[in-house]
Amino acid sequence: MKRIILAIFILVLMCMQVNAKSVKSNINDILNQSGIDKHSVSVSVKSVENGKVIYSHNDKILMHPASVQKMLILPAIVEVLGDDYEFETSIYSRGEDSYLIKLGADPYLSSSDLKRLVRNIDSKKVKQIYIDDSLLEGKSWGEGWQWDDDLNISMPKFNSYNLDGNILKFTVMPTTTGDKTFIINPSKYPLVFINNVITSDKNQVNVSREPLSGFNTITLDGKVVSPYQVKVPVNNLKQYFDFKLTQALGDRNIYLKTPYVYSPAANKDVLLEKQVHPISTAISDVLLNSNNMVAEILSKIAGAKVYGLSGTDEKGLKVVEDFYKKNGIDTSRVRFVDASGVSKNNLADADFVTEYLVKMKDNKTLASMAVPGVGTLSDRMIPLGDNLKAKTGTLSDISSIAGYLTTKSGHKYAFCIITNDPKSSSSDKKSLEDYLLRELYLRI
Repeated sequence: MKRIILAIFILVLMCMQVNAKSVKSNINDILNQSGIDKHSVSVSVKSVENGKVIYSHNDKILMHPASVQKMLILPAIVEVLGDDYEFETSIYSRGEDSYLIKLGADPYLSSSDLKRLVRNIDSKKVKQIYIDDSLLEGKSWGEGWQWDDDLNISMPKFNSYNLDGNILKFTVMPTTTGDKTFIINPSKYPLVFINNVITSDKNQVNVSREPLSGFNTITLDGKVVSPYQVKVPVNNLKQYFDFKLTQALGDRNIYLKTPYVYSPAANKDVLLEKQVHPISTAISDVLLNSNNMVAEILSKIAGAKVYGLSGTDEKGLKVVEDFYKKNGIDTSRVRFVDASGVSKNNLADADFVTEYLVKMKDNKTLASMAVPGVGTLSDRMIPLGDNLKAKTGTLSDISSIAGYLTTKSGHKYAFCIITNDPKSSSSDKKSLEDYLLRELYLRI
C-alpha cells in the first residue's frame, strides 16, 4: 500500500514539474518569437496566495514603468485623503465689500462652477476679491516631463488654478474649397492664431506652439473638409483662471478697479458656497483612464495634508514612502519622482511590482482597476472578462501592464510585464502582453 501511495505521489510530482516546465517553455517561446528584443522585456508572475514566483524573466532589472506607476502610488494617497474626500472650491465673504475664493486644485472645476460661485457676490457692494491659491506649490509640471510634450493634452500643466481640465478648445471651420478656413474660439481666451489651414477634401491639421516664446500663439497647418475641433493645453493657468473669473464677474456687471489679490483664508471669513467633486471620480479617472494630471494633483494634496503648507511632489512622494514602510515593502531599489509615471526618471522592476501587488491583494482602491472592455483596456483581452484587473502604461518606447489575473484553473496571480524597447511599435509591445497573459490564463 505504501508503495502504491509513493508511486502516485511521484507521478503527481512529475506532472507538476512537466506542467511548470511547459509554462516556462511556452512563455519563453512567445518572447523569442515576438520580434521584440527579449532583453528589453521584464516579466514577473507570483501567486497572490503565498507570493511564490511562478515565472520570471529579467524581473529585477530596473525599467521605466510608465503609468503602471499610478497603481503603485494611488492606494497610499487614498488612504491619507480618505474615501470620502472631496475637492472643494469655496467662496467666502470678508467684511461688507470683499470676497475670497479658496482654490482646492480641483481638476474637475469648470467655468460653469465658477459662475455659480460668483453669484454669491453682491454686485453693488463688492470692491475687492482675494484668492487663496496656497494648497499647491506654483510649479505646474512634473520632474523629467519633456518640453516637446507641451501640446500633449494628456499632460496639461496643473496647480491650484485648475479650470476646465486646463485644456483650451477651438474649432477650425471650412469655407469654400481651396480657400482659407476660419477659427471659432468659444472661450474667448486671448490667443493669436496663425491659420494656414485650407478647405479641402479631408481633415488633417497640425498644431504647433513655440515652447520658449509666444506661448499664446498657435500655428495651424493642413486642411479640413468639415468642422475640426482642436484641443491644446493652457499654458498659463493663473492667467486663464483670472480671465474666466473676470468673464464670470462681467456677466453680472461687476467690474473691479483693483486686480485680484493673493491672501490666505482667515477664521473671520464667512463661507457662502462651495463647489465639490468626489475623490471616487478621480480614482476611476486615474486607474481606468490613466489621467496624469489627476494623479499628480492627488499626490500633492495628500502631501499638503500630512506635511502641511503647500503640496509638492516631494511631500506627496513622502506620503507614498511612509505607506510602503508601514506595509513592509522595501523601496531602496526603485526610484519615484512623480505620481503619474510620465517622467522617464522613474525606475522600478517587475519583481518589486508583483511584491507590492501581493501585499495589496485586499486593497479597495486597486479593486477599481480596469477590466477588459473598460478604460485603457476597452479593446483588449475581452475574452478574459473579470478574470483580469490591470493598470496599463504607455510612453514613447515603453509599454507596461500589471495587476491581477485569475486563471482558468481558478488560482489568482499578481503579474507585471514591462517592455522598454525603442525598436518595436507600441502595438507590437501590447500584442506581446496580450499573448503572455493569455498563455498564463490557460496554463497556470
